[in-house]
Amino acid sequence: MKKIKKIIVLPFLFVLAMAGIQSCDLEEYNPSGSTADVVFSTPEGIEYLVNRMYYNFRWKYFGREDPVLYLEGGTDLWYNAGRESYGAGMTQYTDKMSPTLGQLANVWNRVYDDINMCNSVINRIGNVVYQNQKEKDYREGEARWLRSYCYWWLCEFFGDIELRLEETSTPSFVAYRTPAETIYDEVIIPDAKKACEQLQVEPIDGMVGRYTRKAAYGLLARVALARASYCTEGSDEQKSFLQMAKEAADYVIDHRSELGIRLYNTYNEIWKACNNKNNTEYLAVVTHSSISTNNPQSKNPNRLYLYFAPKLLNCLGCKSSWEYPKEGARMMPTRYLLQLFEEGDMRYDVIFQEAFLGTEDFTWTESSGDLAKFNKSYDQIRTKNIAAGDTCLYFTRRSIPQLQKDTARYVVVDVNTLYHADGTIKAVGENGTTSQITYSFPRFQKYRIYDPDNDTKLLAAVNGTVGYADVPLMRYAEMPLIAAECAIRLGNTAQAVSYITDLRSRIVKPGYESQMAVKASDMTIDFILDERARELCGEWLRWMDLKRTGKLVEYIKAHNPDVAPNIKDYHSLRPIPSTFLDKLENAGEFGQNPGY
Repeated sequence: MKKIKKIIVLPFLFVLAMAGIQSCDLEEYNPSGSTADVVFSTPEGIEYLVNRMYYNFRWKYFGREDPVLYLEGGTDLWYNAGRESYGAGMTQYTDKMSPTLGQLANVWNRVYDDINMCNSVINRIGNVVYQNQKEKDYREGEARWLRSYCYWWLCEFFGDIELRLEETSTPSFVAYRTPAETIYDEVIIPDAKKACEQLQVEPIDGMVGRYTRKAAYGLLARVALARASYCTEGSDEQKSFLQMAKEAADYVIDHRSELGIRLYNTYNEIWKACNNKNNTEYLAVVTHSSISTNNPQSKNPNRLYLYFAPKLLNCLGCKSSWEYPKEGARMMPTRYLLQLFEEGDMRYDVIFQEAFLGTEDFTWTESSGDLAKFNKSYDQIRTKNIAAGDTCLYFTRRSIPQLQKDTARYVVVDVNTLYHADGTIKAVGENGTTSQITYSFPRFQKYRIYDPDNDTKLLAAVNGTVGYADVPLMRYAEMPLIAAECAIRLGNTAQAVSYITDLRSRIVKPGYESQMAVKASDMTIDFILDERARELCGEWLRWMDLKRTGKLVEYIKAHNPDVAPNIKDYHSLRPIPSTFLDKLENAGEFGQNPGY
């Protein structure tokens, strides 16, 4: 087969190619026509390089569609609504999950791009003269944090991969795999530890979005827990990594005030649009700017509010407004996710919207074309009308008696209209509906772009797609969940109870305290996975969690029956992209992951 030349972009050439596309809130430095060795021997050059490390996470990943499909899709919690064939490889494990899949090639290519940037900083900064040693340490800490995160991502996705610790400066057409455990032990965990030492509590330049000490300890907790999954269950080696993860999580928990973490009084405040830009519970965040030219793609920054919402715009009384922006209808919750929340758990009411209010007076007419979308006949609602501010649509996880549905003045879609009892989604055409799954599921409300209480808007136009909310990469609540899991696996279920009790202190509805209380016998890995689903759904961790615990196949078969027939054991790794293998002279030696 004809070999395709592998084009290597040197760090200096990469930053020149990116010139003029500013990173949000990150000051630019123009190296003019100097050589890379000259430019990156100065603090200004290193800062320029560090700023570029943040670029791909804003350009390709967090705020964009792809991570929704491959980090939340293809799990027990979500099904890709509306366009069932779209992203089917990642979300349903069809034969479209192949080495040619562009989204996975983007992960491989762009994450390795960032690793190359990090290597450049780490290997060059020792020879750079700084007037302020703290600034020098901080810049290296940023690079080590990101390199740790990037290798964690690649190892969890692809398994044993190529380990690169030097910046790429010459073309190479051979590559060799390094065991994932080795990469954890030699890079991922040491880099996270070093970042804990080097990063400060506040970003050195005051800019939101830079990695800080709380992000470093949070990452160490996450990656040490992941490393434990590669060990023999119950072994001393595994216990050492569990203890490491627990100690890092405990550090964040015990030093909240010192680290600048302030917990909101209510769970709802975490997700209010007005708290997005300076959220006191985010440990790490990807920023997007309201100044469009500051974003890598000025017309395509953060669109997360699109992807977890049913198509409501201009349906019935839901006219274009800040309450009803344009939607993308990518991910709908599974029946399992909707029913994971106990009645006394207010998290459901905060992050899922069931009742939708009309934005204008609306009178039903026989020609109302939207009725079929919601399994509602004109005979059932003739003579009824809806006033602005009244409920016009109600999509609920509850089971509603048929008489109540028939006599309501608004549209009611209950759990039994949307799903079969076994959790499968009712197909288009069942119950007389034309496109039920696109239009009628509770709206996921973590990624809000509007706050009516103070008129906060994180969207450029009411019916546009240019959103500029920041995206959490890591949140405080993950720490007690990590600590609890480690305590369980280390045999201390009583301590695990205290972590979960603390986590739940803000989310229990009055009167449900006893029902929401947990005890030592509840503390199992399955409970932790359920609690992580309730707390962290939609936050880029579910596929990683199921893979890490070895429960990807089990949980999809049990809780996402529409996807269950396709899932196989080998899907716990993603295929090595063919765009990489096709360029290798030793592609056969490097090899493809099993099953692909």
